[in-house]
Amino acid sequence: MKITFVGSEATPFAKTGGLADVLGSLPLYLAERGHQISLILPKHQSIIKRFNDQCEPVITLHIEGPQHESYAGIQLMKHQGIDVYFVDNEYYFGLRPQLYGDYDDGERYGFFAHAVLKTIEKVLPKTEILHLNDWQTGLIPYLLKYDAKYQSLNHIKSVFTIHNIAYQGRFSKELMPFLNTDYSNVLEFDDVINFLKTGIMTADHVTTVSPTYKDQLQHAYFAYGMQGLLKLREQSFSGIINGIDFNEFNPSKDNALKKSYTAKTVTAGKKANKKDLMETFGLKNPNLPLFGMVSRITEAKGFDLVADIIPTLVEKGIMNFVLLGSGDPYFEQTFQYFKDQYPDHFGVYFGYSDGMARQIYAGADYFLMPSRFEPCGLAQMISMRYGTLPVVHKTGGLKDTVEPFNEYTLEGTGFGFDTYQADDLKQAVLSAINVFGNQETYKLLQQRAMQEDFSWESSAHLYEQLYQSLRG
Repeated sequence: MKITFVGSEATPFAKTGGLADVLGSLPLYLAERGHQISLILPKHQSIIKRFNDQCEPVITLHIEGPQHESYAGIQLMKHQGIDVYFVDNEYYFGLRPQLYGDYDDGERYGFFAHAVLKTIEKVLPKTEILHLNDWQTGLIPYLLKYDAKYQSLNHIKSVFTIHNIAYQGRFSKELMPFLNTDYSNVLEFDDVINFLKTGIMTADHVTTVSPTYKDQLQHAYFAYGMQGLLKLREQSFSGIINGIDFNEFNPSKDNALKKSYTAKTVTAGKKANKKDLMETFGLKNPNLPLFGMVSRITEAKGFDLVADIIPTLVEKGIMNFVLLGSGDPYFEQTFQYFKDQYPDHFGVYFGYSDGMARQIYAGADYFLMPSRFEPCGLAQMISMRYGTLPVVHKTGGLKDTVEPFNEYTLEGTGFGFDTYQADDLKQAVLSAINVFGNQETYKLLQQRAMQEDFSWESSAHLYEQLYQSLRG
């Protein structure tokens, strides 16, 4: 099949979150399975800095605007068997240091939507499946369906994936003249233009990133107002779990680690990496279980619960803790205070380092993910790949990927708690600490976790089946 992916970010080109990991890996797996894959991205500043000399000009487009036409230079880069097309416009993308958060995001990604469809029309007219991702691409299926300029593309079937429904692309209706298309109430939700709603209502099929999250999105608590719309699309709405790149995340050949290891050599390997990680953070007593987190530091990621219980357990001398991430200044200040209070057992690094993240995956004994909600989550899969047992709130993709420890049958690949409360997280952490005291049981769970297959193989097959069903 000829499949074109569209998104605002993808590794290794530009990244702010998990969307980039998905678009950096799923297309590669589908290409390996024999499909003809293209990926279209904005040419962000990070791409200009790192990949500019690998980009070849393909075509120059002119996108109509309310006052004048805007330039869109379409450039091609060959990357691991797929064709990556960049939409080059310095004003909208190249001169902006950030991917999102500017006052004119609606205008920027409206321009991008037209540039994508004109690129397909001129360069990729035989595209069969157009796979769109998140609000930044939500206008595209609307244009495909309703805008006469793109009638020649009406053979294309569209898939729209919701990676996180909290981010919707909401803009004042004053944006309308900049979208270069006719108004319809399909564009509107709660008296504003809503790109996510537009994508949900006009794509041929809607997906999200785990089966549990798909079910949750039909309830008001999780859906940020979209539950009614998703109920309407129920017959063409599915949840497919994300995967991780098993070549990219492989403890047997990860150069960021002090010592590489396999499932057979995991005990010695993790011992060396734990020692190295503790030295990096200045922690003491390697006999204590070490809990790690790599996360955006926000309330949605469970940091209110972590702040409530982890310092108390550290103070009792029954665990060590390390954190890598950045985010809410209040939580950053709180965790800096805890680090100052317990410098031998509490480590934090504010910011992001891919190498340090991998060292935490490999060096920690447990990986903490108590998110209030989690559409899919990739870190819990990576941690299991590295033999680090996850402790999770049983929501979204965390529920789909982590089997909680059963103390009677010894089944499980990690630890979980049902209710989003500090006491429930505390009990899960204490259960993990207790299991760490029984190394025979701990190693049983560790081996089982490392054998889990979270590669893209099975998920890519499900996407193939979906694409085939849309083609008819």
